[in-house]
Amino acid sequence: MRGCFSKDMYLVAAQTGGPEDALTTAEYPASASFVDVTGYEWVNIIVHLGAINASDTPTFKIQQSDSISGTMDTIDTVYCKKVAAHTDDDQALMFYLETSQLDADHHFITVDVSGVANATYGDIIYLLGGARDRPVTQSTTLVPTDNQFIKAG
Repeated sequence: MRGCFSKDMYLVAAQTGGPEDALTTAEYPASASFVDVTGYEWVNIIVHLGAINASDTPTFKIQQSDSISGTMDTIDTVYCKKVAAHTDDDQALMFYLETSQLDADHHFITVDVSGVANATYGDIIYLLGGARDRPVTQSTTLVPTDNQFIKAG
């Protein structure tokens, strides 16, 4: 089962309210729930934008911390940040981060969102890959066992 998504990669949804929430100026996920990338070689972060209010300039920064509820630190201002335009409705932003690029002892990440005061919508999903221990165990709240389908020889 090489490349089996549900067994090789771990899925984390950043929002707790459901898909395509109205975004606020906040960290996704919030402090005390930052994504722990320990044991993974890389992470893809996908931000699927919905409707963007014409008055907003949504900014998305991938940040790092040394604890699940610690102070966030900048990783990189070029490859880990995107300022979207109000004309970017329904587009996806894709960030790729090798966990070896994080500062020493920093293995928690989040997406810091700003510039969204007027009902801009989006989903933020983390895909952690290169797991040290496989198969990975998905959160049964997000991906119940009966929602994982595998046809393999």
